[in-house]
Amino acid sequence: MKIKILLIFLFFVNAVKAQITEKITIPNGIVYHYADDKINEKVKKLLTESLTNTNSYDVLGNNLIIGPTLWKRFKNIENLKSIPDSLIFYIDDVEIEGKMAKKPDDSKKIWNEFKKEVSGNYQIRKANEDELKYYWSTISFDIEEPLFILQTENQRYILNFLKKNQTLFWLDEFPYKNSYNNPIDNGTYTTEGTIKTYKNGNEVYVTDKGNRETKLEKVIFLTGDSELKANSSIEDIKSVIDKTNKIFEKLFKNSKREGKIMVQFELGKKKNDIQFAVKDDLDLEIMKEFEKQVNEEKYPNSKKDTIKFQLLYKVNSYNETE
Repeated sequence: MKIKILLIFLFFVNAVKAQITEKITIPNGIVYHYADDKINEKVKKLLTESLTNTNSYDVLGNNLIIGPTLWKRFKNIENLKSIPDSLIFYIDDVEIEGKMAKKPDDSKKIWNEFKKEVSGNYQIRKANEDELKYYWSTISFDIEEPLFILQTENQRYILNFLKKNQTLFWLDEFPYKNSYNNPIDNGTYTTEGTIKTYKNGNEVYVTDKGNRETKLEKVIFLTGDSELKANSSIEDIKSVIDKTNKIFEKLFKNSKREGKIMVQFELGKKKNDIQFAVKDDLDLEIMKEFEKQVNEEKYPNSKKDTIKFQLLYKVNSYNETE
């Protein structure tokens, strides 16, 4: 009797294990529902076949939504301009256009253009934290698998399928930016992850023109997350930003001229280096005083390796847009 119970228990454990799907790291605040491996593998196979077979459209359903980042490029393709039914996405309080294809022929047109871009080598995998954060910012529903990232040499596409019939209903592109042309040292910075931009303490993916005003516009980190955590702290970085903001607001709040100021901080273990860049019609006398006071301020050092980030200020100006 004990042997039978043990065998039944082992069978149950093995059955449960067979249904356990690959787990990923889910960022806080995101609701994510897994599908079992059988469904995910079935969809991956269907996706691969649809990409390699010219006349296969089994992956498509009744409707296909094109997310804002991909549509920003695809809307300029002549063959897709006639597709009706635009969608408006609200990302970082900015309105951005997307598209919904409600006719099979329109979905096929989009899919054909998509296949042209992934004709070379590609990888199909689950989403990482950054990709999930972006996708979550574009949608108003829980994330549910099958959800895959199709990664090529230059792009990362987001593909979300309906669980009930395994057809594609959402296609977008992660705004992957792993290089940054630094106007201060004219260098190009690259990272294995993505260059991140923050506004009002939050990571942002898009920015609009905004208002004409005088304030800190954004913070750009040129050091990766892991290096930042190992060599500094949120409190130290906030201290740098707060001290610099105080000097900026005191000097430029009543300035009538317009322009942009970029302040680059390199916090080292023993020495900090600060560089400045300006453009447009700034009051250079005020700028000299700003540089003087910033250089006289005491900022925290890094724990070991140098970290680098930039503060971009606008003076009677609009936001930089990409």
